[in-house]
Amino acid sequence: MMDKYIKKSFENELKNITKKGLFRSLKTMYSADGKIISNNSKILNFSSNDYLNLSNNKEVKSASIKAIEKYGCGATGSRLISGHRAIHERVENEIAELFESESCLIFGSGFLSGLGVVSALADKNDEIYSDKLNHASLIDGSLISRAKCYRFKHKDLNHLERLLKNSTTKGKKIIISDSLFSMDGDIAPIEDLAKIAKKNSAMLIIDEAHAVGIYGKNGAGISSMLSKENRPDVILGTFSKALGGYGGFAISSKLIRDYLINRSRSFIFSTGLPPVCLGGAEKAFDIVKEKGSLGSELLGKAKLLHEYLVDLGVEMNKFESHILPVCIGDNLKTVALSKKLLNDFNILCVAIRPPTVPEGTARLRLSVSLAHSDNDLKYTAEKIKLCMDSL
Repeated sequence: MMDKYIKKSFENELKNITKKGLFRSLKTMYSADGKIISNNSKILNFSSNDYLNLSNNKEVKSASIKAIEKYGCGATGSRLISGHRAIHERVENEIAELFESESCLIFGSGFLSGLGVVSALADKNDEIYSDKLNHASLIDGSLISRAKCYRFKHKDLNHLERLLKNSTTKGKKIIISDSLFSMDGDIAPIEDLAKIAKKNSAMLIIDEAHAVGIYGKNGAGISSMLSKENRPDVILGTFSKALGGYGGFAISSKLIRDYLINRSRSFIFSTGLPPVCLGGAEKAFDIVKEKGSLGSELLGKAKLLHEYLVDLGVEMNKFESHILPVCIGDNLKTVALSKKLLNDFNILCVAIRPPTVPEGTARLRLSVSLAHSDNDLKYTAEKIKLCMDSL
């Protein structure tokens, strides 16, 4: 039985969370692609990471089913014990080839890949230089590593160089950044980061989670658009966004892969990714490669929605990607706007609040999908403006 004082402390904390407009709860949905059918009505979903609308693709589902039939539902063990299957090895080799790299290592999720790579490659003698808006997995991996951590101002190269100039470490220096920032939709200056890393004899780790499948040759991300000498030492990716599935991976040299297999705790102590996830991811990559234009088609739709919103007088950042934040600022107002859009117009735009984003920057985060028609985009822009004015 929980002590009454401990119970009271949890209750008080939840009251404080609610008072600040930060209380969260789970909502059951039939599906989470671009268009959801719920209670016999169509809901336009602008809060999905299924950017290329592949989660319900017939070919992807068929490949997933075939993987289950051949390998079973689960890997049944960590990959170093008994959970390494032929499909793990095959998909890793295919992804490495796609990214024009020596090797790839698949993790149980995107979060586990970020956490496991950073915490394994850095130790207490090293220094980490991380963009202030990096994903939580990169932040947590940095803290677990016990390295000395410096967070440079978002995309501020001058601040990064000043921090590096003051370095006193005799260990490694590691620069870490998302390529496409998930809450602001802006793109990191990866080539400049690569030059700074080279100048300061530092490693460079880039998380391409929101760019894989959309940018670069065959969907290999923004880093693949750079010259080979400027590519990161490690590229992180995921199957759970544009590819519509689940799982994470790290692209690196064979040396780094071997090191991660022996030192990354989130890899060593996790059951291998289920074959069903690998079968779907393999087919999703094939579709992106075969179609060739899915990423540019998505960006065209996102640009159209951005233009609709700007034309209606909604204040927007400059267009950069398929992620479009509509900043409101106040937590309670953002939640009210999100609820009104859903209840009155069947538009799902979840309110994003601290600590996911900095204090005072609560927003609607619009994720455009290939499931959205141009009419859907126009309708959504109009209703967002209408609800903003009414509130």
